[in-house]
Amino acid sequence: MIIDAHMHLSGTGWVRGKYLRFVWKMYITEYNRVHHTNKTPDDFREMLMAMWPPVVDPEGDHVVEMMDKAGVDKGVIFPVDWEAITGPPKVPVREQNKAHADAAKKHKGRFIPLCALDPRRGDALDIAKEAIEDWGMKGFYFMPPSGFRPDDPICYPIYEKCIDWGVPVVIHSGKEIAHWDYNHPVRIANAALTYPELKVVIGHAGTRIYRREVIEAGIIPNVYMDFSEYQGFWRLQPDKFYHWLRDAIDACGPEKIMFGSGFPNPNVLTPEAEWVKAIKEPKTDVKFTKEELDIVLGKAAEAVFDTK
Repeated sequence: MIIDAHMHLSGTGWVRGKYLRFVWKMYITEYNRVHHTNKTPDDFREMLMAMWPPVVDPEGDHVVEMMDKAGVDKGVIFPVDWEAITGPPKVPVREQNKAHADAAKKHKGRFIPLCALDPRRGDALDIAKEAIEDWGMKGFYFMPPSGFRPDDPICYPIYEKCIDWGVPVVIHSGKEIAHWDYNHPVRIANAALTYPELKVVIGHAGTRIYRREVIEAGIIPNVYMDFSEYQGFWRLQPDKFYHWLRDAIDACGPEKIMFGSGFPNPNVLTPEAEWVKAIKEPKTDVKFTKEELDIVLGKAAEAVFDTK
């Protein structure tokens, strides 16, 4: 069983241009470092639009084809609630959440849908209840750099409902538009320590900025991590990446570490099948057991998410 623990479906009008421009600039910078090119954010947009599977695929039909070819059995999917910092998108986040839930129903057994939610929304609990109880979603995705911290009491009512429902929360950590302090693993660790019954996943494992701190946070019993968006780290410094993975497994246990891609943007740099192979068949002197890699590639996510 291979599970990609961090993926996003995309549709027309789902994301504001301000955020897209930032993302394209961030990713093309890494692309240029890897390939020794001098491409622009507009070039990245063209590469993204030309990528297979198509980026605009709100029902996930082509994403499932990609997963089949890469040997990925399931994907954890969710949109992003960026509205507080970028302004409302053309398609409201509620509709984007519903689209992810519908894609999971259409492709039964292939997707694990999470609800993107800003806990500061006045109707956050109503949104959460509808997502879990009416749409069958399996947890939540928080984006702190939109202007809140994961250890702020504003988040607590959602955490408490997560415990009631028995679902996890994935919390973004790493580089973004707002101050990095919002994303710091210590704040996610604070939330996990406050609610030890809550399964907390550090999304992107700190995106390398906090790659040491995320291991320290991962020692907490109810803290997990997915290393989506580590493709550039692997391409630029493969030995350091595998040493980081070895350190994370040794410190936290393989059951805390989950494979993820961050689809679609990182897949311009590294296609899904290549990223799976980099973990399944690592070319490195760093030693991993097959059992450890099987856990990282899927069994860890099976234990965190409701994969039925």
